Amino acid sequence: MNVVPTINKLKSEQVLRLDDCSSQSLLNYFENSWELEEVLMKSLVGEETFYLNPDPLRNRLIFYLGHTAVFYINKLIRVGLIKEPINSQYEILFEIGVDPETPTELDAAMQGVNWPDVEKVWQYRDLARQVITEVIQKTPLNLPIDQQHPFWALLMGIEHSRIHFETSSMLLRQLPVDRLKRPQGWNYAPSSGNIPNNQLWAIPGGVVRLGKPQDDLTFGWDSEYGDRIVEVKPFLASQYLITNGEFLEFVQQDGYNNPDYWNAESWAWKQLYNVHHPKFWIPSQDGYRYRATFDEIDFPLDWPVEVNYYEAIAFCTWKGREIRLMTEAEWNQALLISEGSRLSTNHNLNLQFISPSPVGMFKQAFSASGLYDLRGNVWEWLADTFNPLSGFQPHPLYEDQAAPFFDSRHQMMLGGSWATNGSMALPSYRNWFRPYFYQHVGFRTAQDLNAM
Repeated sequence: MNVVPTINKLKSEQVLRLDDCSSQSLLNYFENSWELEEVLMKSLVGEETFYLNPDPLRNRLIFYLGHTAVFYINKLIRVGLIKEPINSQYEILFEIGVDPETPTELDAAMQGVNWPDVEKVWQYRDLARQVITEVIQKTPLNLPIDQQHPFWALLMGIEHSRIHFETSSMLLRQLPVDRLKRPQGWNYAPSSGNIPNNQLWAIPGGVVRLGKPQDDLTFGWDSEYGDRIVEVKPFLASQYLITNGEFLEFVQQDGYNNPDYWNAESWAWKQLYNVHHPKFWIPSQDGYRYRATFDEIDFPLDWPVEVNYYEAIAFCTWKGREIRLMTEAEWNQALLISEGSRLSTNHNLNLQFISPSPVGMFKQAFSASGLYDLRGNVWEWLADTFNPLSGFQPHPLYEDQAAPFFDSRHQMMLGGSWATNGSMALPSYRNWFRPYFYQHVGFRTAQDLNAM
């Protein structure tokens, strides 16, 4: 096992352009994504920790240790850049993840699975890294890299690994802190303790075009491509993401115990799991403390609250029946007004901090919409369920990446979080989760302009 690199060394890597890269820049991008994951996995204390599943709807941690390496190998075999498996048993065992509706469903799927020794999985990762490095160094690079290029499989592996950095950071956050050792340079954002006045701002209407062009020169997942033109009516949206301080009022006013704020499905979830506050709030004698990735810290009132979709909707209902979440088209319209065609880099993305940050801390270079943190800090729940754009075609290398989730049971979220890096940090990335899952995700409120 290699020495754990500091997080500061890894946090500055940006998305790769597919018409202006070299074998060396590809190798650097690959190594950056690989080491990001290992920062997290090497923070686990004791081999027995790898056999835990901190989230009852997620696999054991050892699965994620092997999964991303296996993903690379299987995809590179598909395109002929690797001729044979490294370990065919592992390349079946660690290939496919889970998306269960209940812990019982997960237990049934994992019944009879014999997980290998942790050290053997680390050895597999080391061997896979050597093989992938040789592929990059020895394969002639013809530019640009498009969706039919053999190196698209490599990029798919790199971006998949970056997705799992974010997924794993959420899983580690659910472990006891004594199971973790915080890596060097893992610095949380400050908190002033001041809750900003979160007013609704008027966003002008307009016509937005959703969908990433097929010839875009950055990597994209299949659900990003396609085309949809939407006329957005003028609307109102909260200037800031909803903060812990704002959500605290909902909790203190017994919002979790009033079924009027919840629909039948979300109330059943709340009752089943006996939920009384956001997942990462820790009740204390003086109120609450906050669980960050590796530590329990003082409660950051000015950071965005992180909740699931059910909790976000309950808050909106508590604020008033006309209060809602933004739609995908509205989010894109607000971003278009804010940044135009020039994307600002002034966001809590790509590990600028290794935590959420005070809402509005990152002053936008183009702030005509008046909305802060449209990109970065935490993802933003939307009103839309995950859906295909017109012309959607699953990519043949990963046909079940998105298509199985166009089922009206997965909610969309956009904008990225502090942990989002690589191409997923671009505004074209369309993310989704089940409404009761947790991720680094919050929300802002919206309202029809004629509802005032």
